[in-house]
Amino acid sequence: MSLPVESSLYEVLGVSREASKQEIKKAYRGKALQFHPDKNGHSEEAKISFQRVSEAYSVLQDDHKRAMYDRFGTADESQWSAMKSDGYSRSSPGMSAGDLFAQFFGGGTTTAGGSSGGFFGGNMDFFGFGSSRHKPRPKTPACGPDIKHVLKCTLEDLYNGKTAKLALKRTRLCRDCNGEGATKMTPCTMCNGRGMHTQTRQQGPVTQSWSSTCHRCNGQGTFCRQDDRCKTCQGKGYVGERKIFDVQIERGMENGQELILPGEADEVIDLGNENVKVVPGDVIITVEQISDSKFKRDRDASLVFEKCPVGLKTSLCGGPVWISSHPSGKTVKVDVLPGEILKPGVFKCVENLGMPDGKGGFGNLYIEFDVVYPTTMKTETIGKLAQLLDQDEQIQEIERQLQMPAPNAETIVEEHSLSDCVPRFEKRQNAGQGGESRKRHRRK
Repeated sequence: MSLPVESSLYEVLGVSREASKQEIKKAYRGKALQFHPDKNGHSEEAKISFQRVSEAYSVLQDDHKRAMYDRFGTADESQWSAMKSDGYSRSSPGMSAGDLFAQFFGGGTTTAGGSSGGFFGGNMDFFGFGSSRHKPRPKTPACGPDIKHVLKCTLEDLYNGKTAKLALKRTRLCRDCNGEGATKMTPCTMCNGRGMHTQTRQQGPVTQSWSSTCHRCNGQGTFCRQDDRCKTCQGKGYVGERKIFDVQIERGMENGQELILPGEADEVIDLGNENVKVVPGDVIITVEQISDSKFKRDRDASLVFEKCPVGLKTSLCGGPVWISSHPSGKTVKVDVLPGEILKPGVFKCVENLGMPDGKGGFGNLYIEFDVVYPTTMKTETIGKLAQLLDQDEQIQEIERQLQMPAPNAETIVEEHSLSDCVPRFEKRQNAGQGGESRKRHRRK
């Protein structure tokens, strides 16, 4: 019987993520006895399962390690190792599965000439992971978070392209000391450079020994003397810097499009009470288009010019329409052909006058025409215009279709004139509702 290969630490112990420390301890006791190699014929399967159970318990029984595991989703301590107050250190060596079991059940490893006082009466180094006398192998740091930034661009920037300057603050390893915090590291004399203390205890004929992390060098085997501290980073191993990037905005880029600068984020992150060395994440720049008063970016590379003003004469008789605010920076002339009547709100298309499509071509420009009518006209102009319009057959046909039949003598006709006064129905309605509310209030 073995544990699934891909399981979370909670699944390994068979507890929920909300389990208390007492529940975790109880679950570990049961699993450790279940998968102990001495009870399973020292099979490789049992050894692997027992090791995973021990690793899960070593993380979840420690409040700090458990919080870091819940946050980062990994039990690799090098990815969230605590740092010294004047810098950071690498992960402290942890207990082996045998040491953890021996400590939990009251046993220990033995020296020559004595027998173990452990739970199963044998040396706890039953599958080669005995006492933690050696330094751990280097582990790969966790990947740090990305730095995200919004870069605002005008429609003209996205049409023509540009190079923008982007200044960001980030934390990087000190280059003068290669992130060590010191120009020279001194071997620790307390642990003789091993990073571990080995202690022994004699109980009658039994000699027990166990190892613990050297508190002087924090398990590193070396430490930094005050005189050897790096002057650039003051012994911290990292520095804050302000980096200016040249960000290339390509022609035709769209709103929301991302630019990625790989590996340019922080190399050291602050977790509140500790600093952790990480593999730097990326700088992700999101393009945000500033709203334009006239042009709107449509799907793909299409461009829409909303409410392009055109005079009454041009809308009826044709003529040039000038667009002086095109994103290209050029003045565009569009000709309305004679006989092509522009109705208010009508859309017309100009091919290849939209945004760059990123493939060497351009999208289309769609123009919404807004006919500008005069507020008044001279009586003489009205008469001449009416005579000219009456001579056009299509206009005569439209007038005949819209004209009402002549009323007979018995028909009562009321004549009225239009005025410029427009009632504010919404305001009246609100006032009426307010009055109704006051009436109801008085009735109460």
